[in-house]
Amino acid sequence: MKKFNTKHAIKNNFVSTEEREGVLINRVKLSKQRHKKLDKGKGKKVGFIESIVLKIAGYCDGRKGLPRQTDDNAWYSPFMSRDVNSYEEFCSHIWGSLQIENEVAYARLEELMDKILQERGLINTAKSKLEIAYNFEKELELSRKKGEDKLTDAQIYARRKAEKDKKLVALKKNVARLEQELKEVEDTFSELHSKLVEDDNTTRLICYRVKNHILMRIDIYWNSVLRHHPDNACMPVLPILEIKDDAEEVYLRQHKELMKRATTFHDLIQDEATKKEVA
Repeated sequence: MKKFNTKHAIKNNFVSTEEREGVLINRVKLSKQRHKKLDKGKGKKVGFIESIVLKIAGYCDGRKGLPRQTDDNAWYSPFMSRDVNSYEEFCSHIWGSLQIENEVAYARLEELMDKILQERGLINTAKSKLEIAYNFEKELELSRKKGEDKLTDAQIYARRKAEKDKKLVALKKNVARLEQELKEVEDTFSELHSKLVEDDNTTRLICYRVKNHILMRIDIYWNSVLRHHPDNACMPVLPILEIKDDAEEVYLRQHKELMKRATTFHDLIQDEATKKEVA
């Protein structure tokens, strides 16, 4: 399969069928992998075998006087640091993979927002032309043409109205066509925006569950350490750890303003749709 060139696709605003299929297959694959991580592997509770291994690690470290107290009164051991680092590495990997997966989608989202503004501008122009034409024709509703002197006002009105409707058909069709195009663009935009938000929420949930798993592991390890550590009387009953997830902020920062703008667009579209339903 031909390798997909993201930069080339964005620059030329064109993606070949082969490239689109490659992106779609890869996106579906990565999406399935993310959802599997919610129910498998590190997302689960600590298993029996894993618990035994953690207790043994705690026993061995406790007899060695590990963890040791740091200058900021925290207690750390190589085992604890390794688990914390593995979480940070996991989050960095999954958020980084998500940004690569959605790189084209972000570019498409921005393109759709510009398209929405363009379509709305065209609709406003088309409606203005229709209104001007309507007002002009309305002023002629009771005007008589040559040879119509013997017709009644009702007959004149019927003739002018038929002529007016005929002249306005093209303008009305143009407005209807543009409104349909706008609806299609807005539907595509809303679907893509929802997909990106869902991806972020799913990834955020995965990281949250992995973090809980790490904390459960360290709790089991810590309880085992307390039984054998020579300074257990000075140690806190529960480990005090600060596990940070900076990856989300780092990787989403480049698209933060774009998503904020997209959310505003999405809310506006939803509000307008609600008003139309009420009306």
